[in-house]
This record gives sequence, C-alpha cells and structure tokens, in this order.
Amino acid sequence: MEKKLSTDRYTHGHHSSVVDQHRKRTVEEAAAFFLPELKNNMRLLDFGCGPGSITVGFTKYIPDGEIIGIDIVPEILEQAKQLAITSNASNVRFEEGNIYDLNYPDNSFDVAYGHQVLQHLQHPIEALKELKRVVKPGGIIAVRDADYGTMVHSPSDPVLQHWLEIYHAVASHNGAEANAGRYLYSWLIDSGLSDIRMSSSTWTFYKQRQVLNWGDSWAERSTKSEFAKQAVEYKIATQGELELIADAWRSWARKPNAFFVFVHGEGLAYVNKS
Repeated sequence: MEKKLSTDRYTHGHHSSVVDQHRKRTVEEAAAFFLPELKNNMRLLDFGCGPGSITVGFTKYIPDGEIIGIDIVPEILEQAKQLAITSNASNVRFEEGNIYDLNYPDNSFDVAYGHQVLQHLQHPIEALKELKRVVKPGGIIAVRDADYGTMVHSPSDPVLQHWLEIYHAVASHNGAEANAGRYLYSWLIDSGLSDIRMSSSTWTFYKQRQVLNWGDSWAERSTKSEFAKQAVEYKIATQGELELIADAWRSWARKPNAFFVFVHGEGLAYVNKS
C-alpha cells in the first residue's frame, strides 16, 4: 500500500489556549473506556499525544512495559518530554511520527491509542489501517473522539451557535470531520477491524470553575488560535465576527445557570489479522 504523506491541517493549532486545555487531560478520564484491558507489561503507542499528560498517565497502569507517544510537532513533543522528566516516568518516550507511515515494524505494539485525533485527519481509515499494521494479533486499537454536532449549551445564545457553524465549516475546509465521534464505528469497520466494542461518554460543564475555564478558553481560541486564523483565511468569518463570538463566550461563562455538554464516541477493537 502506498503511504500517504500527512497533509492534514490541525484545526485547533498549538496556541497556549489550546495546549493548556490539552495539558489538563488525564488518563483516568480520557482512557476510562479501556483501562481495564491494560496489563502491566504491555507496549503502548499513543498517537497524537500532544503535551503528553495522558501518555505519562499510562505509566501508572503499565509500570513494567513501554509507552511511546508520537506527534508531528517537535515543539509540543519537547513539552511532553519535559513532563516525563518532571514526573519521573522512566518507561515513556516521545518521538516525531506520521500516523500514515509509522516508523515501526509490523506487530510492534500491544495497544495503539488516540484521543481526539481521528477528527482532524483527512484519511482516518488509512490511519487506522496503519495502526492495525503495527499492532500485534490480539492487540487493541482504542480511539475516542468528540462529536461537535452534539454540543449544546444553555442559556441559548445565537452567537455561540454561529461559532459552532464556523467551527464545522473550518474543519470541513481542512478535510476533517468535526462530528467524528458518530463515525468511529464505521471507520473501524472500514479499516478491516471486526471485533469492535463501542461506548460513549460526555463532557458536562455546569460548575462555575468548569464553565469559566471552558468559556474563557474558547473566547481566547476564537480570536488567537489557529482556528481563528483559518476561519479568516478561508473567508468563513471576519475578525469582527470572531471578536463578537469571544465576547459571547465570556458573557455565557459568567451566567449562574450556564451549562454545556457534548458526546464522545469511544471505540475499542481487537486486532485479528487472520
């Protein structure tokens, strides 16, 4: 099979408003749907690892094995490496890697895991096929992705609804799928995997600190992140529109009854190469 070069453009980018959110993620929340499958001597690949908080978290569950995190951005990998050092995580390492052309032999890993990655890829099925190549027979591919189409908020604000429309349009322009969570099952099937288990979970924000963090983060992302730059570049939104969206996020986050929720799809597949 001819390997695809990575031409994906990351809708979120790596502005501090994005990476700070990613750094808050924990393995206990993000990988809860398959943590019971892990054994202490496994070899795990975390693809699209970002700043590494989930990756390093796996060391608690695989203390005698090896965890490798890959990403395509050297700067973000440096942050992950520093986290591993400060966390005294000796059995984890981080490497630059292309999800469509992994630099590992066949049957190299017991587990391949990706959190919020497939939604940003132009070719998610090809990525899953490449993961299938490097995972051993009987091994696991586990993926979790948000479904932006399920995002709802209260009190209702048409400006925030417009933000969601802009986000979908930017992701679509990048050849990505913002509603990836609902497509994971079909992507896993189409990649040649058959022994599949599906689940779902939500992110639910209603406590003051939660909605302030979420709303203020998206306010900054809506004007300063790669998402904002792409929205203007693609002529999907003007800077003025994005400033209004940022104001709406801040205003919503300070309402005493602010509520936000959305669904994640979760897929766990056992690799059978016979």
